[in-house]
Amino acid sequence: MTQRVLLSALLLLVTGCATPLPQTPPAGVSAQVPAPEFRVGNDWRYSVHDGFTKLPRGTVEYRVSAIQGDTVTVEVRNNGLESTELYARDGNWLRRPAPNLQTFTYSPAYPAFAFPLAAGKTWNARVVATDPADGQRFPVTIQATVLGWEKIKVPAGEFDTLKVQRTVYIGYFQANVRGPSIAIEIEWYAPALKQAAKRETSGRYFTYLAGTTDTGLLRVGDGHSDGGGPRYVDDDWLVYELVSHSVR
Repeated sequence: MTQRVLLSALLLLVTGCATPLPQTPPAGVSAQVPAPEFRVGNDWRYSVHDGFTKLPRGTVEYRVSAIQGDTVTVEVRNNGLESTELYARDGNWLRRPAPNLQTFTYSPAYPAFAFPLAAGKTWNARVVATDPADGQRFPVTIQATVLGWEKIKVPAGEFDTLKVQRTVYIGYFQANVRGPSIAIEIEWYAPALKQAAKRETSGRYFTYLAGTTDTGLLRVGDGHSDGGGPRYVDDDWLVYELVSHSVR
């Protein structure tokens, strides 16, 4: 299947039955949401659960530890494991894990958001990702849409949000194991938080491993009746909900 067909199929699965969201903001909320102004000490903690099974997957916490020039350094604690991520001043990604993959660096910055945000806004971009472990470089293509305004409730409270959906083609390749993948990223961006109140990541990847469970979705087979051969299979579906925050 071509990249375009796969993107279209995945979008239909996600948005086919969705009700259109309001395009005008709630009373007292600006229709144009500017880029956030981060400060050292800002932090956000999320609970994580599996979107398929609803089982808990722990917590992840982000804390702004330094701001130098145009770079924001964020310390991450994910179920006790510590790492460092880098962002541009507007929150777009310079060094951060790709959906269901390891940490990569991006040039130019991965455009998770295109500020100012507004309902109905769209953007498309192509960036180059680099794996720091082995130097592998590959393309990442992003197609994003601001679907509209939605008030959501998470453990940290209720927030007015702009719902942003990104469809991402990731050209990462691991020989004889994993080929390119397609991800859906959904973020409910809350201006009051300078961050998402909730986000979800899901997708599919091309696998060469024999015996992989057939999901019946976007299968790319080689004609073997035993189910062998390469095909697309579901990746993790993770849901992050804000539990606490400290934003100045």
